[in-house]
Amino acid sequence: MKHKVAVFGEALFDFIKLDSGDYRPFIGGSPFNVARGFARLDLDCHYVSPTSNDMLGCLIRNYAEAEGIKLPETNISTKKTSLALVYTDTAGVPDYSLYRNGVADLDITAAQLLRMVPDDIRVFHTGSLALIPENLDMLKTVIYKLKKKNITISCDVNVRTGVQQDHTAYICAILEIVKLADIVKVSDEDLRLMGFTGAPKTEALRLLTFMTGKKQKNKIIALTLGEGGSHLITSTCQVSTNVYPVERFGDTVGAGDTFFSSLVGYLLLHAYLDAPISALLNTEMQRALNYATIAASLNVSKIGCQPPRLEEVKQAALFSNWDIGLTIEDKL
Repeated sequence: MKHKVAVFGEALFDFIKLDSGDYRPFIGGSPFNVARGFARLDLDCHYVSPTSNDMLGCLIRNYAEAEGIKLPETNISTKKTSLALVYTDTAGVPDYSLYRNGVADLDITAAQLLRMVPDDIRVFHTGSLALIPENLDMLKTVIYKLKKKNITISCDVNVRTGVQQDHTAYICAILEIVKLADIVKVSDEDLRLMGFTGAPKTEALRLLTFMTGKKQKNKIIALTLGEGGSHLITSTCQVSTNVYPVERFGDTVGAGDTFFSSLVGYLLLHAYLDAPISALLNTEMQRALNYATIAASLNVSKIGCQPPRLEEVKQAALFSNWDIGLTIEDKL
């Protein structure tokens, strides 16, 4: 039986500026990209945000079906699909102009969302543009109910400028959800935009302390540093890795989403979420981090968010001798 996961957050159209000056449309949105990554790991993935009844919403639903992402048939909104214009600099780093007023993926209540989430999920993922003050009470209600069922909560903060006029209220809303999550991903840029201006690893440790408090210690922080590699940090373990090298560079769109879906998926598939996170060994954490890092680099070798499938990551790991816990059968 496949492991079942649910994802809540934006599905939108990224219009990415090409070298020619033209814009090419890609279906994106950080949470939807995570759903795509889960599906490509052959998880039973349910995307539970509403989609629009407009033309772009129809394209999103058709794409989700082709990718094996499940959408509730009744979760359709009359509001429009969100858009983002994506500009990349010479290093391929994206910047965004967002169009988010009155959009479909926010057109839902806590009661409606809980009805959309399957009872037997193992992981509930959210983050990015869902983490706004207007959504806070609704998301907290949903997460509290899911945590009572021992469902793992993952969150990618994915901070964006210009999402809210009141940036302080926006960051406070993010931190409210971070405190409830079990696995959180932040980048060095996220930390800076959240007001954590010290050394990224030091600030990530401070964020972990904020998450765990005095009683709960069963949490993971995934810290990404772009070309500086990445870290996994718990109360009992810290591991790191460099960037996995690829020959061809496309862009970094969706790299963080691919990293995080691969990380959470690996932990789930290897039953590492069945025991307390504090019981994970350094070797197990390192393999999970290596897997996520390879997946993110394979995504970066392409244009737009295109998470690799399990076999692609295995082949890359075998080629480069990166340890992701392959069995003898995998190597034959």
